[in-house]
Amino acid sequence: AFQFAGAAGEAEDLTQEIFLKLYRRLDRYRGNVPLVAWMLTLSRNLCIEQYRRRRLERSWTRVCDEVLEQLPADENPERAAQRRQQLGAVYQALDSMSEDLATAVLLRDLQGLSYEEVATFVGVPMGTLKSRLVRGRRQLARTVEKMIQPPITGVAPTGFAEVGP
Repeated sequence: AFQFAGAAGEAEDLTQEIFLKLYRRLDRYRGNVPLVAWMLTLSRNLCIEQYRRRRLERSWTRVCDEVLEQLPADENPERAAQRRQQLGAVYQALDSMSEDLATAVLLRDLQGLSYEEVATFVGVPMGTLKSRLVRGRRQLARTVEKMIQPPITGVAPTGFAEVGP
C-alpha cells in the first residue's frame, strides 16, 4: 500500500480501506479460488485505483524522502546525497513509464514480492510478467542513466579531447 499510495499516512488509509472492502464483500466470496487469491485481487484493484488517482499529483520527492527515512543512515554525506539522487531518479522514471511496466518493476524490484505474488497481484500469466519486467527494467535503467549522468560534450571517455571530423 505504501508504494502505491506514496506516503505512510496515505498507505495506512489505503490499508484500512482494503480491509473494510474485504470485510464488506466477504459474502461475495464463492470459494472457487483460494481465499488469498481473492483477497489479493480485491486489494490489487483498490491499490491500482489509488495509484491512478494519485499518479498525476504524486510528489516523488516526498515519496523518496519517506523511503530514505526507512533506510539505514549512511555516514558518508556524499554517498547519502548520491543515493537520494538515484532514488529520486528511479521514482521519476517510474512515473514516466507505462502503468503496467512500472507496476511490475515496483512490486518485484522495489517491494520485493515474488514473481508468483506479482503475477497474481497484477492478474497476468507468469510469461507476461517476466516480459514486462525485462522491458520495464531496461526502460527504467535507460531513463535513470540519462537523468543521473550529464551529457558528455567534447571529452572522450579516457579524458582526452575528441578529435573532430
